Amino acid sequence: MPVSSVIESTVDGRYQVVARIASGGMGEVFRAHDAVLGREVALKVLHPQFAGDRGFVDRFRREARAAAILNHPNIVGVYDWGSTDGTYFMVMEFVRGHNLRSVLLEHGRLEPAQVGEVALQVLAALDHAHGHGIVHRDVKPENILIAGDGTVKVADFGLARAFAESSISQAEGTVTGTVQYLAPEQIHGEPTDPRTDLYALGVVMFELLTGRAPYTGETAMAIAYQHLSNRIPPPSSKAPGVPSSMDAVVLHATEPDRDRRPASARSMAEELNAAVPALPPAAPVADLAAQIPSPEFVPDERAPTVTIPRALSPRARRRRRWRFVSMLLVLLAVGGAAGWATWTYAIPHYTRVPNVRGQPVRQASSDLRAAGLTVVMGDSVFSPTVPAGVVVRTSPPPGARVRKGSSVTVVESAGPELLAIPDVRGLSEDAAKLALEHAGFTVTVERRFDQTVGKGEVISQSPAAATKLERGSPVAIAVSKGPPPVVIPDVTGQPADQALATLQGLGFQVTEKQEFSVDVPSGQVVGTDPPVGTQLPSGSALTLRVSKGPKTFAMPNVIGLTSEQARSRLEGLGLRVTQIQVPGSIGDTVVGQKPTAGQIVAQGDDVTIYVGG
Repeated sequence: MPVSSVIESTVDGRYQVVARIASGGMGEVFRAHDAVLGREVALKVLHPQFAGDRGFVDRFRREARAAAILNHPNIVGVYDWGSTDGTYFMVMEFVRGHNLRSVLLEHGRLEPAQVGEVALQVLAALDHAHGHGIVHRDVKPENILIAGDGTVKVADFGLARAFAESSISQAEGTVTGTVQYLAPEQIHGEPTDPRTDLYALGVVMFELLTGRAPYTGETAMAIAYQHLSNRIPPPSSKAPGVPSSMDAVVLHATEPDRDRRPASARSMAEELNAAVPALPPAAPVADLAAQIPSPEFVPDERAPTVTIPRALSPRARRRRRWRFVSMLLVLLAVGGAAGWATWTYAIPHYTRVPNVRGQPVRQASSDLRAAGLTVVMGDSVFSPTVPAGVVVRTSPPPGARVRKGSSVTVVESAGPELLAIPDVRGLSEDAAKLALEHAGFTVTVERRFDQTVGKGEVISQSPAAATKLERGSPVAIAVSKGPPPVVIPDVTGQPADQALATLQGLGFQVTEKQEFSVDVPSGQVVGTDPPVGTQLPSGSALTLRVSKGPKTFAMPNVIGLTSEQARSRLEGLGLRVTQIQVPGSIGDTVVGQKPTAGQIVAQGDDVTIYVGG
């Protein structure tokens, strides 16, 4: 179906084409209106020549179904697919924004923090797709969109594979893709896997950080050959302001041997997340995209998908290499130094990463360079066992087989991490422990009495505040149990005023209680409650028992009671009873009493009863 007729038509009786917005190697992209669901969509109409490729049609259907199951905020959603008048189309989410290529063309390069913002979202998309068994195979700036709110969305999942395997694009012995981002295994025609996408993303990150692709050439084959024979250089070699942590992420992702790359998109995201917090802050990517004009039509892709011959088989490569070496020898005889340089940089050479762990950084760097490797200093790390300035580890590790000229990231020890102890004196025990543990220390607690520091508060700490110790070192704190306990003294028999002053002087809260006492004179202390010798915290309450003297009352009348009844009653009143038997009588009835009934007596007085009858 011609482009002009598409623009003027409604596709599949449902999608009303509004405008052409992009053009690529596989077809045209239009903004359309979904008349059924009342929403804007992106309609990708594939070139008519693909309809004649039965294998492509089958793969297109299969890949469209696979892409449609991907539901992730960082993936351009696929809503529908089908054919109209022999031309196949795919209906996708319409993203208002720009692709990453437009951002690069407008701004030249991105700041490292902005690159991290984009790459982390792309990795989230790839992790989701890889989890569903889908490899993109054509990750490049043109397929990475920046929505107006800054959300990064990856487009064209599934189409890359269907296009690459069609007979239209893929003649025998060739491989299809965007050559600037092809992984070595793609150039060799080997099966792709998720690590293939990570290589492409590493190249995209290089381009975002430096403003240029790592390799350029007059032909696609020239660029592809560089992917096979060279090592992607550190971005900082082209843009000196790029931090070493970002160098390390890019170099790991673009390892020529896929087994040496991150194992998954999630693993690469973890590396990038570790680097991002230390990057200098930069404006959000959404702000960069907002500065770009919004034309209705985006011209053909700057990095088109192309078809190149596959790399030669190992046997053919060996024959070709020998021919090349023979020619090179002739050139050496003629050109001398120029021929030597060609040999050095055109033919890949391998070496083993020497073991430099435990060496001073200067010596380690010298040994690595002597092995033909490039040294990249990673962020230093604290180590309780490795002295400062000594190598903790390298990436790749010792013994790894790498191409000469490859970058080796050296991680230097910063020595043990020394942390300043915060001042926690006067804090509550819980607050002090929280502050010390948050500062990186362990805490031991001692409890003791203190006259001035409130109960539960920190009296002192050891070592002192501001002392620097290794992370995890113990810090001891002394926590107050409040004032020490006080023993209640014996103030029995003392005048009440004197006893009160003594007890209050010891810090007790004293309450007086008056009570009758036969043994203690009035106004003197009978005892305390709690009793003498009890230990109480200073400030505790106690009762001072003060004598009112013996209790007085009228002598009761016990005449007529038995002697036992009379004695029980009188002794119950605190009287001391003497019993006298009336001479000549044998009875047990009280016939007389002294004092007489009604006479005033006091507790402890002696009384007499006379028994007879």
